[in-house]
Amino acid sequence: MGGCEVLLDEGGSNGAAYLVHMLLTQQAEADSTGRFARTARRLQPVKLALSDTGESCAVAGCPEGIKVTGETNGAAYANVITAESRHVLDVTQLRLAGQILITGPVRGKPFQTVVKDMAARKLRIGGLVRHYGNAMRFLWLVNVRGK
Repeated sequence: MGGCEVLLDEGGSNGAAYLVHMLLTQQAEADSTGRFARTARRLQPVKLALSDTGESCAVAGCPEGIKVTGETNGAAYANVITAESRHVLDVTQLRLAGQILITGPVRGKPFQTVVKDMAARKLRIGGLVRHYGNAMRFLWLVNVRGK
């Protein structure tokens, strides 16, 4: 896994935590450069709240790599993402210019859905302006990158 563990807090797990853990584990296993591990350790806490299921999880960097938990009460988060489950899967398909910018594909259904739902406030990213780099870091970590 390139020196990066993706830890799941079994005591506080739920569907949202399992989904994010699965996505992060796949990306960690696919990385042979060590970039995933370096990026994961720098991630400030992010909360993902799924509006369609009512579940939420938190993701944060740790010395071992990255930790996912369903326990989200009482903590401060750099970013709070409120979305539907389908948005999580759409975001994994977006093309990113490094960790800086979402670039599309502009005519692709996932990109159009994400942009449309952000405009309609169905997908919200709290702290996007103040912690833009952290939000993009999280999106890069769950993003499926081509070989």
